[in-house]
Amino acid sequence: MTHIPFKAVAVDMDGTFENDDKQYDHQRFEKVLTKLRQHHVHFIVSSGRPLSRLRQDFFDFLDRIDIVADNGSILTQDNKIIVRHVFTYKTGIKLISFIENNYPQVHIAASGLDHSYINKKAPTQFKNMMHFFYPNVVEIAKLVDIPTSDSLTKLTLNCSSKLAGELEKKFNQTNPEHIHCTTSGFDNIDVMPNNVNKGQGIKYFLRYFNVKPEELIAFGDGMNDREMIELAGYSYAMKNGHEKLKKIAKYEAPSNNDMGVLQVLESFLD
Repeated sequence: MTHIPFKAVAVDMDGTFENDDKQYDHQRFEKVLTKLRQHHVHFIVSSGRPLSRLRQDFFDFLDRIDIVADNGSILTQDNKIIVRHVFTYKTGIKLISFIENNYPQVHIAASGLDHSYINKKAPTQFKNMMHFFYPNVVEIAKLVDIPTSDSLTKLTLNCSSKLAGELEKKFNQTNPEHIHCTTSGFDNIDVMPNNVNKGQGIKYFLRYFNVKPEELIAFGDGMNDREMIELAGYSYAMKNGHEKLKKIAKYEAPSNNDMGVLQVLESFLD
């Protein structure tokens, strides 16, 4: 049997595993996944996408993969949530109010455990994009009126990624429950509870599987993949990826439009 130097695979979605049309080759992935499982290699999807979207993306494979959703806020195994990191309700509403008052030009999608929420008055283009990424989205008149029964895991902000550092610093200066901001691609910002990121989610699974970081192969294209790429013994930035990430990764994979992740995995498996 072919020797495989890694025991776990972690892949980002947008710009990495899927092409620019938000598609991937299901039959080709089926073959790769089958071979990986024959070698007892775990496959982890690690994405800024919410769990509801990822469950649609991998509907045929949910019993054979693990998921890090919402940039590390939600972890699932065998399609069951095993770890969740959420804002307290008070902090979630305070954060929304802070953004609306200080950055009125910013549009917000709030990701919860039950539903996701956007403002009814948000621009059509923003609504259309959020309806794709958040299949369970609910449009409400005021985001501060999110039901108390739901728990927020992440906010996605439609604004320049340059605001991430400023927003994080300003909010954390006056709030004991800190936040963490990162770019999510598409010139958006993802806001999560402090110390939540893809790398931490991957670390949890590695401990669970008794796999060392040097036995991890990871693929990403954006700076929200940084912690995951820095963790992996075999780290790949996509050819189409951010130049800063390419300097951090050890290797470069073909572009997402050429199914670069599957190409690299096939080269090891074959």
